[in-house]
Amino acid sequence: MQLLRIAPHRLYFFSGMLAILAMFGWWGYRLPALSAGGLQTHAMLMPLGFFPLFILGFTFTAGPKWLAMPDEKRGFVLAGASYLTGVAAQVFSDISGLSWTRLAGSVLMLLAWLGVTLRWAGICGSSAVKDRWHGWVLLSGMMHGAVALFTLMLVRAGLSQYALPTTALAVFGFLLPVFLNVCHRMLPFFSQNVVQPYQMWKPYWLLATWVVCCELIVIGQGFVIPVMTAIGAAGLCLSGMTALYRWQSHRCLNNRLLAMLHYAFVWLPVSAALLLAQASGLNTGSAAVHGFALGLMGTMLIGFVSRVSFGHSGRPLQAPNWLWLVYWAAHFAAALRVLASILLQTVLMQVSLTIWIIALLVWGAKLLPVYLQPRADGKAG
Repeated sequence: MQLLRIAPHRLYFFSGMLAILAMFGWWGYRLPALSAGGLQTHAMLMPLGFFPLFILGFTFTAGPKWLAMPDEKRGFVLAGASYLTGVAAQVFSDISGLSWTRLAGSVLMLLAWLGVTLRWAGICGSSAVKDRWHGWVLLSGMMHGAVALFTLMLVRAGLSQYALPTTALAVFGFLLPVFLNVCHRMLPFFSQNVVQPYQMWKPYWLLATWVVCCELIVIGQGFVIPVMTAIGAAGLCLSGMTALYRWQSHRCLNNRLLAMLHYAFVWLPVSAALLLAQASGLNTGSAAVHGFALGLMGTMLIGFVSRVSFGHSGRPLQAPNWLWLVYWAAHFAAALRVLASILLQTVLMQVSLTIWIIALLVWGAKLLPVYLQPRADGKAG
């Protein structure tokens, strides 16, 4: 366990893996007795339960390199352990019925997140690099995450009217901009390293468009203003299709690890189109939000976390057969969950969840030991 203290990605990815297994296991327990209260809790906790830990693992591994700053080695064990404990308290409270642990867990999650957000703000502010746009966008997303965790705390304190804004902030103000920010920087970079010749394309107007569209959706979803949601969704759909074309995604599919990122990104225009349909009055249920959360971010998470885990453990940057199967199982399960919302079929929800749990168990069984072992190449880190 001492090896978890060596590098931020080890601790945060290890904690994130435990959190994602706990959250999906919890939902597997709760789904058969589906209720309005359970759905509300699910909508708030799933995006805030495990994604933030994985985001921290990537942020404090790659982020300092973006900004030409020293690796961050302070306090990440306390932050990761505190956030994971808060998540565990949320799950425990929902199963046991002890309401006070819900509030205590949400407070612990908020305090841990405020600490890492302030730390990232300090890194961004101290960097002498001229191009810090990706760092600032990441900070903006983390600040939205802090507000989402604050509203979660209010809900846990009994103010249930903040449940809808919590989900809107978590998915569209926090997670989606952070994922798109990383894609904007890393997908063209990774593609250029694999595909030759390749023209890198990552204009800042595209990143700004994504940030603005996400903010419009936050307002539209949080305050139930369909026209705002529709404008933001249309912008994401068109810009997402443009990015797929300009990134030459069709040329990036021979390398599995790279293909995983490009195939995951296909979910952006698809999910945005579903959200546009919903905002236009079509009854698609929660299809759009699951397209974003499971389709785009869920499969992208598997791709990015696996890539970082392999690279920073001294292993080959190749996707073995087991990972390829896990990845496509996640896509299939995400598609089933989207269809379940459109067709109003609870059985499809259960099948989707079962596939996710099996896929995540395999993923966790393969990667959890990596964080507890020395690097395969004998290097430090």
